[in-house]
Amino acid sequence: MKAIDSPANSDYRSWLRLAAQPRAALMQGRSLAEGLHLAQAAAVAATPVEAVLLRRGRRDAEVERCCATFVGRGAQAYELAARLYDRISPVQHGVGLMLVVAIPRLSLPSRLDQDLVYLDGVQDPGNAGTLLRTAAAAGVGTVLASPATAALWAPRTLRAGQGAQFRLRIHEQVAAGELPAVLDGEWIGADAGSGEPLWTTGIPAGPTGWIFGAEGAGLSDAARAVCRRRVMIPIDSAVESLNVAAAAAICLFERRRRLSTSP
Repeated sequence: MKAIDSPANSDYRSWLRLAAQPRAALMQGRSLAEGLHLAQAAAVAATPVEAVLLRRGRRDAEVERCCATFVGRGAQAYELAARLYDRISPVQHGVGLMLVVAIPRLSLPSRLDQDLVYLDGVQDPGNAGTLLRTAAAAGVGTVLASPATAALWAPRTLRAGQGAQFRLRIHEQVAAGELPAVLDGEWIGADAGSGEPLWTTGIPAGPTGWIFGAEGAGLSDAARAVCRRRVMIPIDSAVESLNVAAAAAICLFERRRRLSTSP
C-alpha cells in the first residue's frame, strides 16, 4: 500500500480535480465512488477499479475486506493522510473508503428494442443521480443524456445514484436529434405545460423512450421535436410542478404497472 502525505502528489492532484470539477470525470474517463455501499455495488457489477483510497486513522474490518477484494482484482491501494482524504471526500463522516472507478466507453447503439430514458438538460447532480436510480429500479437498462445534463459519473451524481451507474448502460453528450436512430419505437416527453394526462394517455406496448427535461425550463425545443406524444402528471393546483426525479418515478412505474396488467 502506498502512502500519500503531500497535496503535490500527481495522483492526488488528479483525484482532487475529479472531486472539485464535475466535468473532470468526462475528461479523465474515471470518477470517485465513496463509501461501502458504492464499493459493494461496484464489486457485484465487476466494475473496473483503478485504485482504492483509504483514510489514515479510519478503518474497520469490512473496509479492509473490501480493499482486499479490489486489490485482488488488480487495483492499487493508497493510504491518504486524513486532511487529504477529507478534501476529496463528498461526505463529512464517511467510512474512509473511496474507489477510483473507470467509466465505461460505450458506442451509441442503434434501433434498440427496449425502453430508454433520456435526460434533457437535467442540471442538478442529485436529481440526475436519483433519476438513474429510478430508471434502474423500473427495469430500464439504458440511459442517455444531453450535453447540458449534469455529468452522470461525477462523484456527487454517483453518490445520488447509489450504485445505479454500475447497473446501467450510460451514454452522455447525446444530442436530441440523435434519438430517433437509437430507439426502434416511440419517444414520450414529460411536459407539465402542454402534455396529455398520464393516466389517460395511451402508452405503446412496444419499446418506449422517455424524455425528462430540465428543472424549471422543461423540455428543450429539440427534444419536443423528437416526441411522438407528451404527457403531464395532474397535480394539485396549489403546486406549480413536481421535482423532475419524482415525475420520472411516476411515469416509469406507471409504464411498468400497465405492462404488468396488460393481457
